[in-house]
Order: sequence, then C-alpha cells, then structure tokens
Amino acid sequence: MTDTAKRQKYLPVPLALMCLTQELPVDVYWCLHQGAEPVLLRGQNIEIADDEFPRLLESGVETVYIPRDQGEVFQKHLQDNVRGILDNQDIPIDQRMSFLNSTGRTMLQEVFRSDNLDKTLDSVSVLSEHMTSLISQNEVVASELFDVLQHDYHTYTHSYNVASYAMLLAQEVGIRDKDELQRISMGGLLHDLGKLRIPNHILTKKERLSEAEWQTIQRHPTDGFIALAQRPDVTFDQLMMVYQHHEKLDGSGYPVGVDGDEIHVLARICTVVDIFEALTSNRPYRNPNTTKEALEILDQMAPTKLDGDMVKCWKALMLK
Repeated sequence: MTDTAKRQKYLPVPLALMCLTQELPVDVYWCLHQGAEPVLLRGQNIEIADDEFPRLLESGVETVYIPRDQGEVFQKHLQDNVRGILDNQDIPIDQRMSFLNSTGRTMLQEVFRSDNLDKTLDSVSVLSEHMTSLISQNEVVASELFDVLQHDYHTYTHSYNVASYAMLLAQEVGIRDKDELQRISMGGLLHDLGKLRIPNHILTKKERLSEAEWQTIQRHPTDGFIALAQRPDVTFDQLMMVYQHHEKLDGSGYPVGVDGDEIHVLARICTVVDIFEALTSNRPYRNPNTTKEALEILDQMAPTKLDGDMVKCWKALMLK
C-alpha cells in the first residue's frame, strides 16, 4: 500500500478541536513530518492531560488524524459535547468561535464527502443551531469573527463562513428572531450545495475557465435548488438563498438573470457576504484581497448589482 493510500485511511482534524475535550472515543494519530504515515499518539478513551494537546499545538502541530472508520463516532462525540463548550462562559468567546469553526468545518467536510442528502441536512441543522446560539447570545464582532475563521478555497470552509456572516448581517438589518436566524444560517450552509457536483479540477483550476467549464460552474445554483426543492425540511427562503445567490439587481447574474425585487431579501444578504468571503479567501487562481479591498469592490458593485443598504450594513459591521 502506498503512503498516499495509507493516509487516505485517516481523517485530518484540527488539533485545536481536541484541546477542549478531556477524553476521546477515537484513536488519535499524528505525523512526525510532512508526508509521513500517521502514527498513534493517543488511544481511544484514555484520559488526556490538560496541557497535552495545547503543548503540542504550541510546538507547531496543527493537524492530527483519526481513523476514517471512526469518523461517525467522532462526529457524535462532537455533537454530544459541543453544547457544553459553547455555553461555557468561562471560555473566552474567541476560543468558542474558533472551536465551533473547527467543529463545523470538520462536520461539513465529512457530510459533503458522503454525498448523502439526508445525512447532510441532519448535520447542517445541528450545526446551524449551534452557530445561531453562539452568535445570537453573544456580542460577536464581525472583524473578530473574520480573524478566527479559516480562509481557504474548500466548499465546506466557504459555506461555514458565508453562514456565519449571513447571520451577522441579518441581525444588523433588524432580524432578531432566533428561529429565523437559524434558518438563515442553514441556508448559508447549503447555498453552495450544487458545487458538490462540479469536478474538483474545475473548482481548483488556476487558468482561465473554458466556456464549457464556466457553464458548469453556473449550473451549481440550479443543481442545489433541484436537490433541495422537494425537501419538507428546507424552506422557500432557504431555497432562494441557494438559487439566487449569484443573481444581480441589474439582471446580469445567473442562473436566470432575474433583477430588482424579484431577488429575495435573504438572497441579497447571501450575495453580499458570499462575494466578500470569496474575495478575502485564498483561491487556487489568486491571492486573497484585504478586507479594505473587498469592501471597496462591494462599494463599486452597489447599488446597481448589489443591494446598497446591505453593503452599507456589512461595511459598518466590518469596520467596528
């Protein structure tokens, strides 16, 4: 078995995710150097010293591994313990946000990989509940949230970030009902579901896309809509976040080219934060923009393409 095949037997997990748990029902492995086969670090259900994982983190180790066949056990462990960690006021809010970011990205990575819609919606519902509780019950500053989020090109990272930003922007424009905020969070987590059908070589291509590849990209809102349209656990508002998040007020967007009032208000929220998140993240074909540069680009797109009030609110949040 090749080294690559051996490593595929393991699920990478951010070490920071482990630092707040004292006992794990899974085996934890680590790599002694880049490209090495993972070796056992800590067996399952063995109590972990308070400083063991933090010391390892301080030494520069950022990622550990668990056997892929223990992935579901690990997910259940996170779900069983995350609420206690998020509600613990003794843990600084930035650490709780960072913990939920790591937890959420790991959950999304696995369920998106599984290609099982029932499993995806179950996990997304649980994650959106956690995100809503943390953000709605605490004074979360957008710029501080930006600092604790990851900013890579993966669909699961982008989806988590967009959902987080969408909730903050929704609150800023006056949405306070917790159930509605949770629906917005879930819509944000699902907004790029259709991208899971796009071949990875297109998503990560560094060169200019061909016309056929661009048409494939432009199908993802429709593909996501079709996958979710008949689901009783997905609302019309959430469907519009999925279907219309690339539409523009002047009709220049896709997949349909609707304009003005035809674009749902939650889709307008999603569009602004989706563009901001894409601009400020590392992409295979370009380096990230600074926050200042991204906000200037949003300004240039408002009010002809983007909702001017939404852009003003997002700028106000990011500049606090």
